[in-house]
Amino acid sequence: MDAVQDGNSTSLRLWHDPQDRLRMRVENRDTCILVSVEGEIDYLTADAFREHVLSHLSGAWRIVLDLQEVRFCDSSGLGALVGLWKTVTVRRGRLVISRPSPVCRRILQRTGLDAHMVISPTLRHAFANIAGDLGGARPSPLVPEARQNAS
Repeated sequence: MDAVQDGNSTSLRLWHDPQDRLRMRVENRDTCILVSVEGEIDYLTADAFREHVLSHLSGAWRIVLDLQEVRFCDSSGLGALVGLWKTVTVRRGRLVISRPSPVCRRILQRTGLDAHMVISPTLRHAFANIAGDLGGARPSPLVPEARQNAS
């Protein structure tokens, strides 16, 4: 995990599904909530994942979703990510996906969602983005430059 501080963490909540396939750590930060996800976001865990994240939101609707430790994500997991993104966007909030695992990076690229969602390579970048310190700048797409130029 990055040793990045974004103000003081005011609370820390841990959660896991009954089969321990998915674990989440939710931290209230000064500028957002940080949700660190570990395990599998699939048809067995996707609904609980989405509902658990939404249950921690209040007024600001600003989320940094750290997906570095996600080992598997199927279409249900992708649907949960899109559902979160849409819900937050409709409420004029902000969702930043930080450090997507290779599995998550691949599914975001193949579906083209990497061109629509804000994806940050580091937690530091994600916190700056959520706080507005990047002036709305988005990181470059997840597709390697060589592949972009080949199209």
